[in-house]
Amino acid sequence: MSKYDDLFADTAPDESLFVDKGALDPLAEPPEIVARDDQERELATVLNGVHDGYLPPTVSIYGPPGTGKTLTTRRLCREFATRHDTVAVEYVNLKECRTLFSAANEILFELTGEKKGAYEGLDGVFAGIWDALAAYPEWTVVLLDEVDHVRHDTNYDPNEFFYRLLRGEGKLARDISLSVWLLSNELLEVDLRLDSRVESAMSDEAVFFPPYGVAELGAILDPRIDRAFRDGAVPDAVCEYGVQEAARRWGDARKALTLFRQAGETATERGLDRLTIECVDTNLEQTEREATIAKLLALPANHFVVLAGITGRDQGGTIKQPVTTAEVHTVIQDDAFPTELRLGERAIRQLVTDLETMGLVETWIESRGADGRVKQLETTFDPQWVREAIEPYVAESAYLAALADG
Repeated sequence: MSKYDDLFADTAPDESLFVDKGALDPLAEPPEIVARDDQERELATVLNGVHDGYLPPTVSIYGPPGTGKTLTTRRLCREFATRHDTVAVEYVNLKECRTLFSAANEILFELTGEKKGAYEGLDGVFAGIWDALAAYPEWTVVLLDEVDHVRHDTNYDPNEFFYRLLRGEGKLARDISLSVWLLSNELLEVDLRLDSRVESAMSDEAVFFPPYGVAELGAILDPRIDRAFRDGAVPDAVCEYGVQEAARRWGDARKALTLFRQAGETATERGLDRLTIECVDTNLEQTEREATIAKLLALPANHFVVLAGITGRDQGGTIKQPVTTAEVHTVIQDDAFPTELRLGERAIRQLVTDLETMGLVETWIESRGADGRVKQLETTFDPQWVREAIEPYVAESAYLAALADG
């Protein structure tokens, strides 16, 4: 017996509550899509435009994470394409793209299985895209997921990228019927700064996926919880409590599935024969933290910098909250911040409004007598989570990397 035999024996559950933990995998595609009938009908109506000889140049599909945007859109479009030989659908995830060149190359790769070398530039990539699409069916729908990640970089402007995609000469010369569907978390967070010529080339078609409510989350989770756990391992009251809390806090199906998986693991580790509300509560904070940090990492650079400023002052070993706009401005002027990100107070105030709309910051006016009234700011979550997000944000940000290279 080696030490690993002992290790594996010690960590193996004696009486696991699970019979199929994979049923709670947030990335596993369910056999049926539930609670998205309205969105499916809207998307189907758009697709059926091919019968009248029209698909919009763009369709915006947006909503918070975990609300079924990608799953619903991909499945509906592919089901439509299998029934219509004149329609092709390609899905492209832009999350890992760090430049606009790489984003275009990712589209080309999905179309052809090949990418262009950097020496061919954006012109070469788009030439390859048009050549590939010329051999496609009459109508092509390209689903661009995580479009929030397409940002200005040192070489390309998103306006140029989208204008080429929608109005490129190669596309027009070949009479290619292309409909680009843009999937993003929230319209507010898509900081693409598109100019008027690009906006005029886009359509007004938009489909919103709202957070799931209690009944909708229940419809999604109930069959998967039944498959995942032993009979009787999840009392009805505990299931209802977990679903209600998940709906109240996130409305996110992926996070709700993770919550029940973690709660089941906690119950198993404690030697319980069933889940308890305490097991759910134990994991709510951790799931909340992971959800918030993921949202922070998806923010545009200016928004993240303001949050760093809001949580950048220490007082007695703890982060000082609340703070004023003037205090945030002082923090951001520090040499630790790149010159391009040392925002003025007016810009900070506008970004604070955005962050408040996103639910990340709350503000109020405090009267200070003869000194007047002062706006106070604080995060709606543990401010330490911003500190924890700084290092991964800097590591993943193409914009900050471009500033460093410059």
